[in-house]
Amino acid sequence: MRRLAQSLCVLGAVLAPVAAQESVPAWAREYAAHWSTYRADARGQRNWQAVPFAQMTQGEQWEQFMEHLKQGGRAQRAALAFLSQRTPSVWASEGLKTGDPEVTLALHRLGFRQSGADPFAYLGAPDRVDRPWTHGLGLHLDKAGWRFQWIPSPALFTQGGSAALPKGLGQAAQPGVLIHLKALRPGLEKLVALSGGAGPDAQGILPALGQGSRLGFTARHLEPWLKKASPALEPLANREAWVLHYGTARPGADEIQGTLVFIPGDLPARTQLTMALLRLNPSSSGARSRVVTWTGPGASTEVQQLRGSGGVFHLIQMAEGTWISDREAPLRALLFPGPVPTLGERPEWARVALSAMTPDTELSFWLAPRIGADAAFEVQALRRRQANAQQGTWPNPFIAKAAPRTGALAVSLGAGPTEKLVEAILRVDDATEFRMPQMPAFADGGRALSPEQMKAYQEALAAAQERQRQRTALRQDAQALQACLDLRGAAFFWNGWVTAPSLTGTEKAALTELAKLRREDPWRAMRLQQEGKVTAFGGFGEPGMAPSVALALPVQPARRTQAENLLKKVLPRLFKGQNQKQALGSAELHRILTAQAFRPAWTLVADTLVLGTDEGAVKAVAAGLQGQAPTLADRDSRAWARMEVDGARASSELENLLLAFLRSRSGGGWWIGEASSQDDATAELAASLGPFLGALKALGPVRIEWDWTAAGLEGRPR
Repeated sequence: MRRLAQSLCVLGAVLAPVAAQESVPAWAREYAAHWSTYRADARGQRNWQAVPFAQMTQGEQWEQFMEHLKQGGRAQRAALAFLSQRTPSVWASEGLKTGDPEVTLALHRLGFRQSGADPFAYLGAPDRVDRPWTHGLGLHLDKAGWRFQWIPSPALFTQGGSAALPKGLGQAAQPGVLIHLKALRPGLEKLVALSGGAGPDAQGILPALGQGSRLGFTARHLEPWLKKASPALEPLANREAWVLHYGTARPGADEIQGTLVFIPGDLPARTQLTMALLRLNPSSSGARSRVVTWTGPGASTEVQQLRGSGGVFHLIQMAEGTWISDREAPLRALLFPGPVPTLGERPEWARVALSAMTPDTELSFWLAPRIGADAAFEVQALRRRQANAQQGTWPNPFIAKAAPRTGALAVSLGAGPTEKLVEAILRVDDATEFRMPQMPAFADGGRALSPEQMKAYQEALAAAQERQRQRTALRQDAQALQACLDLRGAAFFWNGWVTAPSLTGTEKAALTELAKLRREDPWRAMRLQQEGKVTAFGGFGEPGMAPSVALALPVQPARRTQAENLLKKVLPRLFKGQNQKQALGSAELHRILTAQAFRPAWTLVADTLVLGTDEGAVKAVAAGLQGQAPTLADRDSRAWARMEVDGARASSELENLLLAFLRSRSGGGWWIGEASSQDDATAELAASLGPFLGALKALGPVRIEWDWTAAGLEGRPR
């Protein structure tokens, strides 16, 4: 019996990897089939005949897993699919060396525990604020009006939520935009109205919302649902619906473009729904409806295709509800899961996002920035829940005096998350030293160099050492300045954009030539701009888009003089220009005059440091601190943060910035006031931020109070 048991153990060890690979998802096996390696002969020379994955030894396959684990993206997720069938402790140490949050999250889901007092120490610090700070933006329409939501780094969370995705929605690929409509037809009508209209003469980002490649699906494909009624479609008018949008450029999911609509629960009979959809476009010719079989990795399924107004619908009914897609790719990603992360793999983000919904919420619109809502968010949120870490918050009414109500937007923040956020902004994350010039080996320690070559090497080495010394000294002074601050509150003021300086004929010609080069050779154009070889650029970006912004931070009273001396020492080393100063009441205003619209300025008023991008913003904040202008302190509030915003102006100014960004990517100019081109990029950006701009514009001049909730930071107009 002992020999039999030993034989069975040996057989199990041999067959275990084979059995494990059988349970690996089909897409991962297909992906790994393209992996190959090379072997060496007895003399150590490489045999250039590639060995496919299926013919590799277990050791060679292991090397492939470890290699692709470091690459990220699809290769990494394929490797994780194989490794997840093995004992986590076998590969955890190598996997954690990658520092990739996807690997960390996979290990946690497999139940991996480290040895030691804290078995989950590998998840990282629960209170470190890392970039990106924004993992989502939310916009919600209640009966009382619009409500805004900011989903920040989990380290700033003050409490936990309990919301979860509805059943069935988690199997869809993670979208860039997620929309919940309490009632389908009224929700669609509000979305179209929010865009500001989709008339042929409309210009700008807001009208593009109804014409572009993402939310344009609403206007082009679902518009008949708004304008035409039918017995079969009428029951859908007040049904709950979820809309998932996929952009034109998503890392790791470039081919997933289009829109998915999910209607939970049972629908009317398929025949009635089909006939109603067909009647929407009676002039179409050829087959109007057909059932096709889609085949994917390891499976196949039947999908109904309906020719509707503006395109072809792809429809499939599942146990949880019905899915409708304007393109094949999003629905294929749903039916045949692959390497793209699904919405269900982001339960912590969904918990926070959906916590903002209430029974009275008619419409919810979430934007998940492409750099956010990733595995790093999930890992830190899990870590905080394990540690039961909660961030306290306290209002700070005194800093509200530094938020004047004379611009497009003024904000005052309370204590708690402010400290962590400001510290993260001021923190130096890259502490690497300058790469010093290296003498080549053939120089034989300098003996093979000529006197001129040796002198050039010594000068280059001395220059690099001096730059390293100056940077070290600058960072030490910056840390000393930060120690002088009292971060239990902050104020922010924004008043649009600084007037663009007039350009000379040479500078205008340079911009024209740059626009031409961007179309012909974008990489060369980008390199010339980065190297400062474009005449119209002065090192801070193109003229005209410097924001008029000021930030106010309290200073510890006992360190006011030290802070002032450090500012006079640090800022002139950060910015090249002419240092100027002038009296500002009882204070003194300092400005660095540059050749651009960006002209940094600062002052100290009543133990409050005010830093700005131009003197106008700094003077406005100083006027509030000196009692010469109305501020947010004029109104009582117990909220953690107060804001006053001129909705129409702020929306217009932000639209100018977004359009300028688009033109910078497409080869145009940054000039304010130009009409936007109705291209995919404009529509993409409109679909993402258009609803926020539309809601902000509709508010007009308004006061918004912000408080921390289970949904992150929520703002309610008052």
